[in-house]
Amino acid sequence: MSEKRLERVLCFDKIDSTNNYLRAMDAPDGQVVITDSQSSGRGRLGRTFVSPAGKGLYLSMLMYPEAKPEDISCITAQTAIAVSNAIFKVCGVMPGIKWVNDLVLNRRKVCGILTELALTDGRCRIIIGIGINVNNESSDFPPELRNKASSLALATGHFFDRAQLAAEIISELDLLRDGWPNNKGAYLEAYRQNCITTGNDVLVISPTEQRKAFAMSVNDDYSLLVRFPDGSTQNISSGEVSVRGLYDYI
Repeated sequence: MSEKRLERVLCFDKIDSTNNYLRAMDAPDGQVVITDSQSSGRGRLGRTFVSPAGKGLYLSMLMYPEAKPEDISCITAQTAIAVSNAIFKVCGVMPGIKWVNDLVLNRRKVCGILTELALTDGRCRIIIGIGINVNNESSDFPPELRNKASSLALATGHFFDRAQLAAEIISELDLLRDGWPNNKGAYLEAYRQNCITTGNDVLVISPTEQRKAFAMSVNDDYSLLVRFPDGSTQNISSGEVSVRGLYDYI
């Protein structure tokens, strides 16, 4: 990693959350915050992301993209591909993607991605938060998560250098950021190949109901096309509903 790149990486032993810290900064495009542990790690829908010291990788990057809103909405899914590529290069395994942005190995979650968008002085400001269970053991997870969560070490039988993985993720995010949004075709193709939700029965969960469906395909905007038992179909976005596997976490 270049010295210029390192100038925009801040490392901490412990903070509440890398997204929170970065949100409070007056930082340039490409600023990265990494911490060894988080006291208030967050996931989607207000969930807690368990972030013990010495085990995982907790990283956030700031972007000021010059792009249309429809392009910006794809950033979470494209980040899933960028992180998957980094994991493959360092660990030799390619995670599957549970729509829309959970990375899984052996049908258990190893990585969560949380993106937050805001308008600052007329500019779109995106914070990409990434939490990866790298060297966690089963005992590091709360009992209620042990049949749902895993780590790269548990999935492969090997421990990994978190600094090396962090450097590779930053490099992949730089590629994503530098090519934005003209590289979206390659990310969409890779996402469709790695998405493990399509081709399976799912439970579509909205604030008012839960419906069984079959996940047919991922659309060009990363929404999910599902078919219900009555034959009707619907394009769903992650902001509207949650999708859960019928028989397990996936």
